[in-house]
Amino acid sequence: MSAIEEPGDLRYEAYLSLLDHRIRRAWVRYVHTHENRANGHQLYSIYLSSNSISLAEPLYILPNSSNPFVRLTIARELRQAAENELLKFSALVDAEQLHKQAEEAFAALEMVLGDEPWFFGAAGPGLFDANVFAYTHLLMDDNLGRGWVDTRLRDALLCRKNLMSHRNRILATYFS
Repeated sequence: MSAIEEPGDLRYEAYLSLLDHRIRRAWVRYVHTHENRANGHQLYSIYLSSNSISLAEPLYILPNSSNPFVRLTIARELRQAAENELLKFSALVDAEQLHKQAEEAFAALEMVLGDEPWFFGAAGPGLFDANVFAYTHLLMDDNLGRGWVDTRLRDALLCRKNLMSHRNRILATYFS
């Protein structure tokens, strides 16, 4: 087995940053107003919204214990971790701004992929392709937990034909 090389393309780090920041932030947040309104913070997280019941609960909470107190503790810890992560970037998290940034990131990824089968014109899929697939596939996976309730990110991805083709190509090639 040979080592997987990162592309020599100078744009690689910039586009990886789009995944690691703009798309990841949008991925881990969905609308919910934090219980402590005194600070005026609105936190948006997959762990704090209606998606927490359809995704986080069946995937992360229920499998860990049947004890309701343990489940409540796990849920609280997940919400707290999501809150702490989001507060690293801003004192106030604006859902619309995060969605806009994720949509812009998808557009940029769509543009750099172009009509090529793999990112950066590589002969085969690389680590960057795998990173993109990790997000695009899970957004499109109807069997993830009990499904996405808030589908704004999924809808933004559906508009990106090249990214959808990329996701489907990896799925068909490696997971059929």
